Amino acid sequence: MKAVLALICMFSLSVLLLVPNGCASDQPGATNTLGDYSTNVAAAPDKVTTAASKACDDLKFLNINAAGTKVDGKVTAKTAQGDDVVITITQAGDSVSKVTVRVGTTGDQAVSKQIVDRINSHLSWF
Repeated sequence: MKAVLALICMFSLSVLLLVPNGCASDQPGATNTLGDYSTNVAAAPDKVTTAASKACDDLKFLNINAAGTKVDGKVTAKTAQGDDVVITITQAGDSVSKVTVRVGTTGDQAVSKQIVDRINSHLSWF
């Protein structure tokens, strides 16, 4: 009985330590939590929204829709397989934006990272 209680305590402690931090990714400052890939980029939300729309166009996504302001933005698209792509941009400070990417219902970290890389590439031209 003590062994079972000890295992339950160890499992509970490990869950408590992992859940608040999310899952780290290989990109510094980026997290992949429950399918949402998030990172900060050094640009205002309106510029990031434009860059995100161009990134989707580069990747040949379908049905690209973009709307943005100085404080937030959103880009939606579809992959060739019909998965929804949702890119949400929020202001995180002066000339800093938080970008959250979700691909499909469960998320796709590889495609999300590729989108963020393309966004950063387009931002280097501004």
